[in-house]
Amino acid sequence: MIKILIVDDHTMFLNGLASLLKKEKDIELIGTAETGHLAIQFIKEHNIDVVISDLSMPGMSGQELLQKIQLNYPDVKFIALSMHYDGKTISEIIKIGARGYLPKDADKKELLEAIRGVATGDTYFGDRAKRAVLNDLIPVKEQQKMESFAAQLTDREKEILVLIAEENTQEEIAEKLFISSSTVVYHKRKLMAMLEVKGTAGLVRKAGEMGLLKK
Repeated sequence: MIKILIVDDHTMFLNGLASLLKKEKDIELIGTAETGHLAIQFIKEHNIDVVISDLSMPGMSGQELLQKIQLNYPDVKFIALSMHYDGKTISEIIKIGARGYLPKDADKKELLEAIRGVATGDTYFGDRAKRAVLNDLIPVKEQQKMESFAAQLTDREKEILVLIAEENTQEEIAEKLFISSSTVVYHKRKLMAMLEVKGTAGLVRKAGEMGLLKK
């Protein structure tokens, strides 16, 4: 049974979230709290597995609550809630120790997926949250350049990149793709020129940084 505490300063939202969890046989809502201070007191008195908390609260923010939980109750996992997708904020809570991030308009399926995943040791950051963090870390022009480059690659070039990263020789790549070794060499040289790298190690590293090694 996954034991949950929900923290938010809006009663209607608390009640709505609580109602979504009531019928789940593997999830037990232990309680709700409208402030971070009340949440800490509640955690002291109850066995909680996962805290789902708003970030914007008066008195003690969600970030401050997360820091206190990490310091005093490191086994309690934390899922942040917010109305916004701010890359800096999401990056900050990840560094502090948050295991998940959910928008306040998340549907029941997403909510349950996040809770169950985080409770079992995984993390949950949806695609929008991941994009927000990526956009915060990588300048927009550089991101656009990467996306443009990825769009230019043929399926064959992507296959060869992945096989190179898996440490296949050019003969092995040729055999697996039913092409000649010279064709493999041609594509490899072309990729190295496009990525502006000089060797296989540089090619694999740059391709990995650009997210080109996903099958």
